[in-house]
Amino acid sequence: MKKILLIIESSAFTSAKARESHDLLLALAAVEHQVSVLYRSAGVTQLLSTATEGAPIKDFTKSQKLFSLYDIESVFACTESLAFYRLDLAALQITVSALTPAQQQTLMATFDEVILC
Repeated sequence: MKKILLIIESSAFTSAKARESHDLLLALAAVEHQVSVLYRSAGVTQLLSTATEGAPIKDFTKSQKLFSLYDIESVFACTESLAFYRLDLAALQITVSALTPAQQQTLMATFDEVILC
């Protein structure tokens, strides 16, 4: 079993890439990998309950509430990205741990694979 960190940087509003990132995350977790996820850059907007409201795509962000069923228990968000988008941890639809860029670098070093989505 590998420890895999997915870094999601795509906004839920702009393309199918965000949906594909979530599909990959769930697929990796389903085949017994130890998967964690880090939302940063525009990816932090996926953590809002209204992330795809009004967008021309189906709301896939509801699947975040299933993370615990897939044993995805380590969910992180970049503090700088949260501040840039003026997001408060209390406003997010799931619980995340906020990490500074230095903490993110330390975290990445603990994984066998890091995938940027």
